[in-house]
Amino acid sequence: MIGILILGQGFIGTYLADLLRNRDFSFAATTTDGRNSTIKWRLPSSSSDVNGYALPSANTIIVTFPLQGAAAATQLIEGYLGYHANKIQPQWIYLGSTRPFKEIPSTRFTKPDIIAGGPRVEAEELIISKYKGKVLNLAGLWGGERVPEKWSRFYTEKEKLRQKLSARGLHLVHGADVARAILAVTTVPESGRWLVSDGSTYDMLQILLRDERVRGLLEELMQEAEVRRMLGADKVEDVRLGESEVTLRIDPSHFWAAVAIQPEYPYAIGGPDPFTGF
Repeated sequence: MIGILILGQGFIGTYLADLLRNRDFSFAATTTDGRNSTIKWRLPSSSSDVNGYALPSANTIIVTFPLQGAAAATQLIEGYLGYHANKIQPQWIYLGSTRPFKEIPSTRFTKPDIIAGGPRVEAEELIISKYKGKVLNLAGLWGGERVPEKWSRFYTEKEKLRQKLSARGLHLVHGADVARAILAVTTVPESGRWLVSDGSTYDMLQILLRDERVRGLLEELMQEAEVRRMLGADKVEDVRLGESEVTLRIDPSHFWAAVAIQPEYPYAIGGPDPFTGF
């Protein structure tokens, strides 16, 4: 039996695999194509496909990909347990998103918005209630080539930028800190959900205005009186920017207190990635 099985070694799984190697943990990981010495695997279409769950037995299973509803979560878990003849009782850790949390601020005790969360929230609730699993609802992921400055390409249309002006707050967490968070939470006896960010609130507009295309669009939008009132300025140069101008939506303090560590890789607008390896 191995210590940890990562189902889906994508962005987060790669950081986690590097951390586990550094700490000499026994683990295995899957990808859909078997790249980088991983197990070639994808979720079977039915739990009756027993051989489709031919995966190593592990003490902890990390699910990094979205499960669309309670049925999908049940199929995965029961299929895996069935393949191992129900002789193992691994702990399940499922990675979700903070998108369904609308209260200001939201904490681990906030109820997710079912409409915003959709089937993924249904899967989360099942994993917690039936299988005593742990759900980590993650803020915006960044690290390496994945940097918020590149997200400006999503706001090169006026209406998309207009919508963002009223919800500028951005919560982030570095992939390396997520890996540290996952490993740390494996030792926490309590099941349930936690919200995970680096604890800061970033101003998305401050990031977007580094792109001249977005700056040009904002100059056009600020010809409208409503936009000027919203931003409290008459021209782009006078718009107040920064953390003091946005609202904390995600409060991760319960999580970092529970695992007794703190995030180590904050984001600095325009700065280099602080992570250089475990």
